[in-house]
Amino acid sequence: MNATTPSPALAHSSSRRQFLKLIVLTASAGSLAACGGSDSGAENISTDTSYFPQSVASGDPAANSVILWTRLGKLDPQTDGQLRVQVSAQNDFSNLVVDESAVPVAAAHDHCLRLKVAGLKPGTTYYYRFLVATGNQTWASSRTGRTKTAPDPAANVPVSYAVTSCQDYIGRYYNVWAYLLQTEPDLDFILQIGDYIYETTGDPSFQTVGSPRSITFTDTAVAIQLGDATAPYYAASSVSNYRDLYKTYRSDPILQQVHERYSMISIWDDHEYSDDCWGATATYFNGREDEYNPPRRDRAEQVYYEFMPVDDPAVASGALNKDPATLWPNNVLYRRLRFGQNLEAVLLDYRSYRPDHLIPEDGFPGRVVMSEPVLVSILGQDGYNAVKANFGPYVDTTTAPWSGYLPALIPVLAQGYLQAGYAGDAQTKATDDLTGLVSAFVFNQLIALFNAAVAAGQIPGASTLPVIDSTTYDALPRGIAYLHLGKQSFFSELGARYAVVQPTFDLYAQYMQATGQYEQDPLGATQRQFLANALASDATFINVISTVSTAPLRWDLRSATSLPADYQTVFKPNVDQWDGFPQGKQAFLETLANRPGAFLASGDIHASFVTEHQTSTMPVVDFTGPAISSGTFNNFVESAIAGLPGLDATQKAAANQALVLGLDQTLQASAPADEPIIFADTTHHGIMVFRVNAAETEVDYLLIDQAAVSQNLTGDVAKLAQSFSHQRFVFEPQTGKVTRAN
Repeated sequence: MNATTPSPALAHSSSRRQFLKLIVLTASAGSLAACGGSDSGAENISTDTSYFPQSVASGDPAANSVILWTRLGKLDPQTDGQLRVQVSAQNDFSNLVVDESAVPVAAAHDHCLRLKVAGLKPGTTYYYRFLVATGNQTWASSRTGRTKTAPDPAANVPVSYAVTSCQDYIGRYYNVWAYLLQTEPDLDFILQIGDYIYETTGDPSFQTVGSPRSITFTDTAVAIQLGDATAPYYAASSVSNYRDLYKTYRSDPILQQVHERYSMISIWDDHEYSDDCWGATATYFNGREDEYNPPRRDRAEQVYYEFMPVDDPAVASGALNKDPATLWPNNVLYRRLRFGQNLEAVLLDYRSYRPDHLIPEDGFPGRVVMSEPVLVSILGQDGYNAVKANFGPYVDTTTAPWSGYLPALIPVLAQGYLQAGYAGDAQTKATDDLTGLVSAFVFNQLIALFNAAVAAGQIPGASTLPVIDSTTYDALPRGIAYLHLGKQSFFSELGARYAVVQPTFDLYAQYMQATGQYEQDPLGATQRQFLANALASDATFINVISTVSTAPLRWDLRSATSLPADYQTVFKPNVDQWDGFPQGKQAFLETLANRPGAFLASGDIHASFVTEHQTSTMPVVDFTGPAISSGTFNNFVESAIAGLPGLDATQKAAANQALVLGLDQTLQASAPADEPIIFADTTHHGIMVFRVNAAETEVDYLLIDQAAVSQNLTGDVAKLAQSFSHQRFVFEPQTGKVTRAN
């Protein structure tokens, strides 16, 4: 089959009437000889970017194929179109390997076109462009894209690439991308490992509201309204909402140059769908309402496939847009790509198959999740006695006298849920939450609220209830409630996804795993088998991509005597990442340790870390990369402190002093001895550049201060260069060790 002949399988596919097909173009020696330059003869070709408002892109390079992408503009939204594609080994297109005309572009997919060009030579740079007919023998051309096929799997050649994540657009500029274009023009490809877009139009908790770099949905009526009525912002929900995001991001001239220059290999994390999501469930309302929304998840995935140059093996029949039946929960985006003898890149999907966070955001702080008998069975009587002061007394409301309190306390708790914005049946939730083992501390709080209402005459005819006195309180059994895991309010991410108490959280996670009540497996059995197969690769190095970090982040506040006693413990700041699966994380690392030369690259946390995890065999290194432009981790910590309950202004200032000032050193000092954080930087944006050869992998962190990202430095070459610093590390495959190179 030559470059201008469609595959018979495509021509006769019964699904052609249902989906726009992914045209499979094959370049061959015959087409090289047969095709002359298209600029010759009577043809008139001129660049006109107005027809290609998001320019061009390429992705997923294999040894003999690559995916090409564009979006055709200037068409009626309901009208299909046609494009011509040209590929050449010369940047002047003087000798074409592909010249395919009349490629259909469907209005149903927002005129996005994704093409697989096969039959290419390994390790070869190609140039490509798209053309649209504007008259007889007259063509408007896109800008020229550059792409490079992967080396032959047996070729012993060096490979260089960048790993990037978290490129918020709102109020931020792509100085990091501009610097990469300036200093690393010849990279083989880019690994984009999540948060290519952010799904909100101006979340004040992390986005710059009122900036010229803003996003407005064309249809807010179908979006999810967040914030309050006086200052609303929106999260994408519809196909048009998600398309608005990609089109705005890809309107940026620097990001367009990135796609024109490098092939991009991408995997999603959470913001391509919804912040801190798991499966098809979002977390905006923290349990106040049900956020399980498979149609929204499918719409987000549909648009991702429309705009990202992804070679999905599940659609080998050739469809551009995914068959709806293969979207969530049936989608498979995790995959592996080979680059010569020295590198296998393995991209894992952390979000699609993971369970909910261990502590639910709507968890009742008073619910006891580990009773005294359970703790004794795990720790032994002596072990329990040694640490029981860290636990709290509880009552059993299914027994007298505590059951007699329920008719009074259930309405009090239900009213609290309604005041907190709960959209469900508050009476039923309160009944469920107060039935069984309940923290005596919380029980007394509810009694106090009831008694205050009685004293105020708000409950006519009612009498006050006796609180649990100190003698009874001290004699009660002690256990772990959500309160002791850090959960101090009804509907909140604090104490659920963020800022949990490390000792009790890890103990609870171990117990839930051992009893089969919670499976610490964010990958799922099928993807774990895929990883095992990938680790059998004979490549020198295997770069396993985890969209979220395995860095062991801790806040050790045991000596922070200026804080209340409840805060003088060790916290895990973020259990949305691998820290939320402590035993699962260790099993994951042990799997990687069995394969010398395997190492991790990760993102999501908006900070830079180099962690050397110790295992039963050899170390496993995780290179966690910074955000391109999204708010840095120390910004997150400042926001978290501001939201901590039970602290006055002086105590919040003390917490800020203990955590934010010197945060890098705090995290390094708080890390477990068997998981040392060799390098920490929580205040800079940037990108990681990897250089792999037969002997070692060098990793270069290109870093820019957080303040500089709010300024547009992309046109000032000298100032841009002065704004960056470098940190270099070398990973050696046989020992699994990493050393500083500067």
